[in-house]
Amino acid sequence: MGLAQASYTLIHPAADSFFSALGAIFFTPTPLIGAILFIIIFIYSRYLALLAVAGYSFGYLILTHFLFEPHPSFIVWTGFNFILIAIALGGIFTIPGVISFLFALVGVLMTALLVIASQNLLLVEGLPIMALAFVITALTMLVAMKKRIGFTRPYLAPEPGLPEVNYEKARLAKFRYGDINSVPLLMPVFGTWTIYQGNNGKYTHKPPWQYALDFYITEVEQSYTNDGTKLEDYYCYGAPVLSPVHGDVARTYDRLPDNKPGEVDNVNNWGNFIMIRLAGGLYVLLAHLQQGSIKVKEGQYVTPGTLLAACGNTGRSPQPHLHLQVQQTAELGSPTFPFHLCSVVHHNKDRTLEYRVVSIPKESDRIEPARPDDQLANQYHLPVGHRLSYVVVNEQTRTELRRHLTVELTLLGQFRLTSETSASAAFEENNGVLAFYDRKGPRDILLDMWILANGLTPLTEIAHQWRDSPSEKLLPLNPLQKFILGAIRPLGCGLSSLYTRHWNEQDNVWVQTGNHELSAGPVRVTAKTEVIIDPNFGCRKIRLEFSRKTWQATLTETGLIADHGIPNWHQSINSDQ
Repeated sequence: MGLAQASYTLIHPAADSFFSALGAIFFTPTPLIGAILFIIIFIYSRYLALLAVAGYSFGYLILTHFLFEPHPSFIVWTGFNFILIAIALGGIFTIPGVISFLFALVGVLMTALLVIASQNLLLVEGLPIMALAFVITALTMLVAMKKRIGFTRPYLAPEPGLPEVNYEKARLAKFRYGDINSVPLLMPVFGTWTIYQGNNGKYTHKPPWQYALDFYITEVEQSYTNDGTKLEDYYCYGAPVLSPVHGDVARTYDRLPDNKPGEVDNVNNWGNFIMIRLAGGLYVLLAHLQQGSIKVKEGQYVTPGTLLAACGNTGRSPQPHLHLQVQQTAELGSPTFPFHLCSVVHHNKDRTLEYRVVSIPKESDRIEPARPDDQLANQYHLPVGHRLSYVVVNEQTRTELRRHLTVELTLLGQFRLTSETSASAAFEENNGVLAFYDRKGPRDILLDMWILANGLTPLTEIAHQWRDSPSEKLLPLNPLQKFILGAIRPLGCGLSSLYTRHWNEQDNVWVQTGNHELSAGPVRVTAKTEVIIDPNFGCRKIRLEFSRKTWQATLTETGLIADHGIPNWHQSINSDQ
């Protein structure tokens, strides 16, 4: 294969060199073909276009620095390696960000040095370098990232994809599920408890044991009844302690007697305890347990909710409470590791009950695990083949649109809510919460209204309010707003959404509202959603108010699509039902 290149000038020699290198990826090193490819890349992903330009430019500087006036054809036929490595390491295989961008440039540097080192060896035999440098560098750096101990930036994407898609998944996951280096735990107790001491607490939660929580029960800001001189006076004494995780019981000890109120055992700081080994090698410690109360044995596998023991007052514990921490080894006193609680309801001082998917409670916070409500869970249950038919009305233009939403199951086992326009979104129902993510396909007003109004919905009736950060792409933005956002936030951004829900006694329905704010540079907009949740039919009505426009979707029919062994059924819904 020759090293010929185009003899004409399309824009400028420097730009033509870049476009020719881009065209060389498809063995057509001409500026015109490269320019067409660049436009296509830019349309699909502006960030990939930026990486392509940055990668080629940096690689070109390295080549011209180490090689004295390299031949233009040599630059063209090796330059596409710089483009490919920048795109792969900076956007396709990693979560986009400053660190991944710098990581991509390091990859370009290694690729350029490999090109320089191998040029004489290959070209003297008449062999072109082609994509050899890119392949070697990409495999080396990606394998090295996979072999890392722990999670550090740049983060590998769960699966290769466009940088905008990878960024949105990572952004939403961090908001909903916490930091990637924090261990998720469920609450290890029933009912409402108060945090006696939180992370970096003023008593004993100091480095290297700063990541820990102490739980106890209070009523009217007091932890005991009567005069508090007996252990039985304390509300939490003897309360069940549950497993907050899946894991193997690594160690147990329950021979120590419970202290009298006000006394401590400084010799056996942790008192009676249970230690659970996680799949990743970390350990969960539950301490100060009641003597003789442990119900599990070492080596036993436990799941969330398994009864472990009873809350006690052993070890360095002046009053009954439960100590919870994640630690690095099985040794007592091992340094702690960050963790957070999942699916928790906070009792705020204004008497509202706030649901949080991720919670790192502070001292004096009153919290309880979110208990799923069967009725709410049934109304939001979306089995495969379930179909919802709506009439969507634009109240300004009075235009009417009839659309269906159908639940489908992909080959990879992912549930998706799909519109007949091929627009869809994935969803999961875990730990008492319904969550939508991974919106794909064209604009669809019904699907976007549905996701915006129900994108994160706790299935517990005690939740008064909660927060989420859905994608700004769910809003019906005008072309100018989309252009500005694309320029200042090329990877996308999230909304600040506050949801509230209450039971309407008069109509016997749940009313769930959402107030959504978008603030990105000059683009500052708000939207409001409202869902009427009928105990019999689910999401009966959905309303969206945005930019002086209002859309309302009304459920007209619900049913199930027939499958092998599963009969078809449907039920029409009248407006007065």
